[in-house]
Amino acid sequence: MRARWFCAVAALVLVGCHADPVGMSGSASKPASVESFAGTWRSTTPSLEFIGLSVVSKSSEQGALGVRLTLSGLAWEGSGRIDGDSLVAPMFVSGTAQSTGTLVIHAPDPKTLAAHVGGAAATPLDLTFVRQN
Repeated sequence: MRARWFCAVAALVLVGCHADPVGMSGSASKPASVESFAGTWRSTTPSLEFIGLSVVSKSSEQGALGVRLTLSGLAWEGSGRIDGDSLVAPMFVSGTAQSTGTLVIHAPDPKTLAAHVGGAAATPLDLTFVRQN
């Protein structure tokens, strides 16, 4: 019984500590920088072009980035950190403690972001953004 319990816990630790929690990166990923994500972005995902994204460095927390996703009068906000080649940020409805899920963003090139929103309160959503300026 103890051996089964140990194996189950070990398997959960391995899965939970995996560097790519949503499986979006390639096999040869390199660490990302703040400059890869910082800025104002607009969605190019068909039928979701109205979604905007802004990412800023937070002066109140070393290494933290403020993230804001705007959707037709509604805003989701979060604070995230770079984890390997991704920016990972738990998101909340602006001004509330209502969680909308976790936003995971990859920067495949300097002008494009690939984002995945998933979690308990959000229907999984994949978006592509291009730099606004």
